[in-house]
Formats: sequence, structure tokens, C-alpha cells
Amino acid sequence: MQLFGFRNRKSGFRRFTSALYATGRKSGKSTWAAAVLLYCQCCENEPGAQVLSAATTFPQAEIIFKVAKRMAEKTPDLREAFGLECWAKAISRMETGSSFKPIHAKASTQDGLNPSHVGLDEIHAHKTADLLNVLTSAAGARSNPLWLYTTTEGYTNPGPWGELRLFAQKLLEGVFLNTADHFLALFWAVDDDDNEFAESSWVKANPLIDVNPHLLDAIRKEAIEAKQMPSKLAEFKIKRLNRQSSTAEGWTDLVKWQACSGPVDLDWLVKYPCYGGLDLASTTDMCALRLVWVVDGRTYTHGWRWVPESAVAYRTERGTIPYAGWVAAGLIKQTEGNTTDYAIIEQDIIAACERFNVQQIAFDPWNATDLTNRLICADIPLIEFVQGPKSYHPAMQQLERAYIQGLLNHGGDPVLNWCASNMVARRDQNLNMAPDKKKCADKIDDMAALLMAVGISIAGVEDNFDDFLRSPIIV
Repeated sequence: MQLFGFRNRKSGFRRFTSALYATGRKSGKSTWAAAVLLYCQCCENEPGAQVLSAATTFPQAEIIFKVAKRMAEKTPDLREAFGLECWAKAISRMETGSSFKPIHAKASTQDGLNPSHVGLDEIHAHKTADLLNVLTSAAGARSNPLWLYTTTEGYTNPGPWGELRLFAQKLLEGVFLNTADHFLALFWAVDDDDNEFAESSWVKANPLIDVNPHLLDAIRKEAIEAKQMPSKLAEFKIKRLNRQSSTAEGWTDLVKWQACSGPVDLDWLVKYPCYGGLDLASTTDMCALRLVWVVDGRTYTHGWRWVPESAVAYRTERGTIPYAGWVAAGLIKQTEGNTTDYAIIEQDIIAACERFNVQQIAFDPWNATDLTNRLICADIPLIEFVQGPKSYHPAMQQLERAYIQGLLNHGGDPVLNWCASNMVARRDQNLNMAPDKKKCADKIDDMAALLMAVGISIAGVEDNFDDFLRSPIIV
């Protein structure tokens, strides 16, 4: 592992300023990070170095720090050589004025932070990017920083881990060529096509398994339970195989979903009929319209989203969801005020219908009466979609078949991906499915619009369309 072995010839600074160390549980991540950070404090002679072990909670942040502190306490020669002093919550070095401290999310808002070396532990558990953003901005004056990210896989959330993982994967695949050679990615995981219960594959996610017999025994026991209990299988895949997963109760298999990121060529799709779904459930957050095309058995989808500026400001302040970034990227449209401007939504829907061959747009009647009346007067082909398992179940089945079989193209839309990751399904007594908005982790408006569009598109390909219009899905 050549983290320190490469230097810039001109400046002498390190090549790798960021490193990701992702493995299964109990693979020495904290010990490795503690040793690296302690080395930086002792051997790099950074004036006034601030070495931080950071996490969302203080107990988690203390894990790396306590390992480093124990190393120093147990090695008198190390303390003497570098003048280290070990305190309850710090390791100090008088010669350079450096310190090594644990820090958590709330404390990260304090003034005076100027980190030089940071270990962000269990980055998958960070539900927001707040801590990472604060520390990154505070380290702007450092010429030779080091960022260590240690983690085991976890359930999907809106935090920074999804983007960091995707970046590392693309880096390892050579997508960036030499444009991102500052980042060292060390990723141990069992491959998707491996037998998850074959002991020979476990070493891919657990590099210490050959030298730690206790680890092998623990994985064997968990594998036996995972074979018999579905509730244990997801945890086994994530923590022992270091495989990606979605929310604990999530409806969407995000690995297969994200594999459907194929392009959506709107200019090509203009000549084909399409169906829409319109979700206007929120006046203070997201509203969504999605169109769906089915061409030669493959489903294509494209969407429009609207959010009031107050919601963008709130989400940005809280750091919960990157609304501001999505607005800047043109993925969602920001409207003025505290509530969504339906006049802008009306204009955009009319423009979409003028451009594309829209057959029908299904809509949720909640909160939509005024706008839908205006759209009907503008000859927009609206049709009401009853909210419940009887209506949603066929659409959810159809969409599930499409994305699992790789017959969906959503263009890698990050807003849709986020809504998909939040999706939780509820079932009635007949096991018919519908989105469970009460249990969903966050907004699912874009997915609700997609499901309505898929539902109406199923009807559109039936021979007897009039019979469908008289069915209970429509009121």
C-alpha cells in the first residue's frame, strides 16, 4: 500500500491526498487509520498540525483516537522521540504545536478548525455531508492534507457515501485516467458473480481472514444463519461481504436499479407515444412529472421536478439533500416563494405536451384541483389515478420486472435514484403493493410519478382501452 511512497517532484508534497479503505467488518480499519494518522503527526513536521478522528457521534470518533492513544501510551520510545503527551481527549506534540483529537458532527461547527490530516470513520453511516463539508472548507489553507475514509458498506442514505463509492468504483475502472491520481482507492468486496456462501470468496472482502481464525469462525456462523433467515442475509451481505445494499425495508434493489443508467435520447423519443405521471402532493417541497416510453420492450423515462426556494434553502442549511446542487445542474427547477408556483408547472407541462406525443397523464388528485382544471381547459389529456394498492400494484410489478431485467433506461438521474432509494412498499390483505409514504425515508415524489406513468402506459397497450378507463383505477 503505497500511500506515502509517491511524491510530487516539484513540491515534495504527497501524491495521494485522499484514501478510501473499505473492507468487511473486523479487518483492522481503525488500527490502520490510527497508525497512519499518528505517523502524520510524528513524522511529517506539519507546523500546527490538527489531526482529527471524525465521525457522526463522539463515541464513534473516539474509536480511531483511542487506538492511536493506546499505541503512544504503550510505546515510550515513540513518546520520547517525538515529544508526545497523551491526554484524556488529545495527543499533543510540543515541538510542532500539533494535536490529535476526536471530533463529531456537532463539535465540527466550532471556530478555529484548520485540519491537516483527517480520518472519517464509517463514512457510510454519515446521513448528511455536513461534517465532510465543514472539515473540507476548514482545511483549505493546508498545502499537504490527507483525508482517510474508512468504512464497511451500509444501507443507502442521502449522505456522501453513495457519491464517494461511485467515484472510487469509476476510478478503479480507469474512467478518470490520470486526472484523479490524488485519490487512492482500496476496496475489498466479494464480486457480484461470486457464490456468497463459498468460503474461498470471503477473503475478497476480508483481507485478514487468513491470519485471524476467529474472524473466519464468526463469518461461518453468520453464513449459516443467513442461509436460513432472510432477515440475516442482507446484514451478512453488507457487513461480511462488503456488498452494496439499499434501505433495510426498501422496495428498490439499488444495485440493479443503478445498472439501468442507460441514456434517454429525447430527440429520438419524440416520434413515439408516451404516458405521464404527475405528483403534486406537496406544495412546500417537491412536485414531479415523469414521462414513460415503451419502445421494443424497453422502457425509457424522463422527468421534471419543481421545488420552492424555501425548500432549497432549508435543505441546504440542514445539509440533508443536495437540492442546491440539483438546481445548479438543471435537474430540478426552483420556484420563488415558500410554496411551489403552479403557474410554472402548468407552463412546463404544456411545453412537454407540445414537444412529445403524450397520450395520457395520470395524476394524484390530492392538492391538484385548481391546476388540473386549468390543464384540462388547455386540452392536456389528464386522467385521475386512484392512490392505493389496487392501482399501484400492476405498475410496481411492471417497473420491478423492467429494472431487474435491465429493460429500463433512466439516464442515471440522481434525483430519481434518490427517490428510488427512499421507496418502501406496503401491502394489503391480498398482498397488493403501494408506496408507503409514512415509512419512506424521505421524498418519493419522482418515483410516485414514474409509477403512475407506468400504470397508465400498461393500459395504453391493452387492446380494449375503453374498458380500462372504466376500471377502478380511474375515478
